[in-house]
Amino acid sequence: MKTLIIVFRDSMLSELEQLLNDNGVNAYTILSHVMGKGVTGQMHGTFLQPETNAIIFSVLSPDLADKAVRVLQTFHAGRLKAKHGQPVPLKVFTFPCEEHV
Repeated sequence: MKTLIIVFRDSMLSELEQLLNDNGVNAYTILSHVMGKGVTGQMHGTFLQPETNAIIFSVLSPDLADKAVRVLQTFHAGRLKAKHGQPVPLKVFTFPCEEHV
């Protein structure tokens, strides 16, 4: 099994959920209103700077995880082109995992 972790702007949530569902990823956990700092800046979640991130976690078969990564890479490339090379607030990670219970 592989764990898929997607970190992105909250504003992209519905689009990413639809993309995942359309590609067979039907079980996941979403953490909303996540704050932090990265290449696209700091997310404060305050009145003056209300933007926050979200995280999607999913445990998938290796084949499905690889498919999801390819789909997300294509999505990212499209966003990067639309933003003319400016950083896109989307990061995707996978790592091996084992289910114990």
